[in-house]
Amino acid sequence: MIFKDYADHFELDKALERFCGDKELLCEAIAIYKEEAKKHLAIIETLLQTGDLQKASLHAHTLKGESGAVGAKAAQFASDKLEKATKNNELKSSQELYKKVIEEANLAFKVLPETVEQI
Repeated sequence: MIFKDYADHFELDKALERFCGDKELLCEAIAIYKEEAKKHLAIIETLLQTGDLQKASLHAHTLKGESGAVGAKAAQFASDKLEKATKNNELKSSQELYKKVIEEANLAFKVLPETVEQI
């Protein structure tokens, strides 16, 4: 994937700044993000299926922070919307927003590792 096609989804400059310009450390953080985000996404999916929106909100909040830390701006924004919808007990809206979170997280999983290595 070509980063420039998705540049508006990410804030790599800010992420690199958070890691004091250490690309290797950012790469490690992205690998951890990918692993942890997949766990949170699976848990959120189950919680939405069972209707436990309050717990889903907590996982969406965590995912929001993790996404922001590695510069996955669009995934962070989508997770924030999901967090708010789950807090407001909006099940149908939460289910739709979850799809967007999955889409943006998957994009981050593909684009971020390739891009950081090229910086």
